[in-house]
Amino acid sequence: MNSFLALATGAIALLVAIVALLVAWRLHQRQAEISPDTRRLAAQMRGKPVPDALGEVIAHLEDISRRVSIVEQQAQQLAAGYSSTVQKVGIARFDRDEQVRGNLSFALALLDGSDSGVIITSLYSPEGCRTFLRAVREGKTSHELLPEEKLAMTQAQGQAENNQ
Repeated sequence: MNSFLALATGAIALLVAIVALLVAWRLHQRQAEISPDTRRLAAQMRGKPVPDALGEVIAHLEDISRRVSIVEQQAQQLAAGYSSTVQKVGIARFDRDEQVRGNLSFALALLDGSDSGVIITSLYSPEGCRTFLRAVREGKTSHELLPEEKLAMTQAQGQAENNQ
């Protein structure tokens, strides 16, 4: 009977030791989950009355909230200004006549978010180089476009569709 009691006591002791190890392991995991910021905050609050400590935490959270609001406002301002910047670019290089090879002529479309901007066209020939600037308002121009200018504008407009 004594050997049975000794065996049971040993088994219980082993079970208690395993449970203690599992609890210690879980506590170690939980401590590892605590962020360095939380540890720093806990160290700053150590020894302070709870209402004072909570007041400091609330003030800190209000400061963070204020900063986030400022960043959100700045992001909105940037987004509002972004719509009027050049966002879409299309270029078509080509040979204007049979005498000159090498794609020295080009049409460059520079458009904003509402498809407004300019098309810059440079036509190279042995006699010289001529450059044109055509205004674009919401995807339309007041002049008939060369096929290469249309291509450059279509490429630029297609960039917005591909980015979405």
